[in-house]
Amino acid sequence: MILYRRVSTTDQKENGNSLSTQKHSLRGFALENGMNVIREFEEDFSAKNFKRPEFNRLLDFVKINKRKVDFILITSWDRFSRNVYEALRVISEMRDLGVEINSVENWVDQDDPQQLLMQLLYLGMPEVDNRVKSQKVKDNMRQGLKDGRWNRSQPLGYIPGRDPENPNRPLMRKDPIKATLITELFKDYATGGYSQSEILKHPKYEHLKLSKSNLSRILKNELYTGKIRVPASKSEPEEMVNALHEPITDWETFQRVQHHLSQRTQNRHKPKKLNEHFPLRGHLECPKCSGSLTGSGSRSKTGKVHYYYHCNSSKGCKARFKVQEAHNKFECLLRQLKPDPGVSELLKIILEEKYKSSANMKYERINELKKEIDKLNERKGRLLDTLLDNVITQDTYRERESLIINEILNKKDSLLNLGDYQKDLKDYIDFGVFLLENLEDLYLQGDAVMKNKLLSSILDEKLLFLNSKYRTPKFKEGFAFIYQNINKLQRAKKENGDKLSNVSFMVPGAGIEPALPKKLDFESSASTSSATRAFLEWGAKI
Repeated sequence: MILYRRVSTTDQKENGNSLSTQKHSLRGFALENGMNVIREFEEDFSAKNFKRPEFNRLLDFVKINKRKVDFILITSWDRFSRNVYEALRVISEMRDLGVEINSVENWVDQDDPQQLLMQLLYLGMPEVDNRVKSQKVKDNMRQGLKDGRWNRSQPLGYIPGRDPENPNRPLMRKDPIKATLITELFKDYATGGYSQSEILKHPKYEHLKLSKSNLSRILKNELYTGKIRVPASKSEPEEMVNALHEPITDWETFQRVQHHLSQRTQNRHKPKKLNEHFPLRGHLECPKCSGSLTGSGSRSKTGKVHYYYHCNSSKGCKARFKVQEAHNKFECLLRQLKPDPGVSELLKIILEEKYKSSANMKYERINELKKEIDKLNERKGRLLDTLLDNVITQDTYRERESLIINEILNKKDSLLNLGDYQKDLKDYIDFGVFLLENLEDLYLQGDAVMKNKLLSSILDEKLLFLNSKYRTPKFKEGFAFIYQNINKLQRAKKENGDKLSNVSFMVPGAGIEPALPKKLDFESSASTSSATRAFLEWGAKI
């Protein structure tokens, strides 16, 4: 016969003496009944199923020694299995091999059909006990979530901790280093200026050891906002509750992140491969075939790498020039793009007045958005009522709720944008003009991603580098207006004693063919309005 014992870590800690007793009781029972023990097996593994290493070795031993084993002796049925169906399957399998499984504490006469009921009872009680405990654990964990206490593994940025008000209960706390990085991660992505691939490559986030999958999970996880999503149960729908732990990011930033995630999902495109050695790649036109230039390095005999911009060799085009030469000339070009201080001041005044003239329209739009958000929240409430009244199914509720929530987030994002522009108007204008006055520094200090975004924002066509110099580039509308019309703006001279603030009132407003002031030598009011609008759009992209 074979002796089989399944013990647990709890048994080993709390009942060390009883384990020894069990072992002796199995041996004693075998000796009293004249049974020869040929092998003993003991393991610490769950009894929910029979995917247990030691028990599988036992089965292999029985199959190899098919006619040498008559009994598998166990201490009790609850130590054998806590799954009725699995236990009956194994018992039947062993019976086919001529082996009987029985218990020292609750012996069952396998030849008496009436004792089958007792065997089912012995096997069923442990499973019922397991299910009761499992349901209690689930209920307690769900209640913990509803109370705002996250009782599962901590997401990146949090570490285990204890509730200061109740030290016996867990309450995760922020990781002093990683939490700050994740706060910055949310802020960076909320600007819309970074893709997930760019964030993964950003050296600032190397310490987080991010991957594509966990970055996506982080950006979609409401836990970082101090909220917990409680999953639906049979009797209760899914709900969102305020958590007890300290948030890493605010709800508004999180909403913006969700908006950008949904937009990028709808407009996925293959990201550009950026290289720090070739910031102008993708923005240079071949002087011979008008195609796009690429870049590569060539190693000399001394081992030094020399970098070149060149055309595609498969086309048979041999256009080629040194990277450093193209970069130096481009930096000289940027250095020349510096508006006169008077032009910058005048531009600030024009933009401020442009915003002031549209303030009423913005306030009206803000009120409209607030009303629309209130209506959507009412719809969401009515939808919940229909679910509680069993008018719609849980799946239908989730599908429609998701659509409503997405629409609410979009409108809140628009509302936040309107509010931010109005509240931080001076900061936006000062920052935009600062960029215009310091393009060279911004370009030189930026990484490959920043340089690419800057070039895409200011250039309307590719650059043409020919005979060691650039042809006059074609800029975006607003950008071109500022830099190519500097002389025109400078001719808007003020009379003695006048201030720029007084001159600014003579700038034509929006409308159809307004009267053109003589003292400002703009080509037309339409060009002023369109240039202002273009500059604002350009600044927003940067």
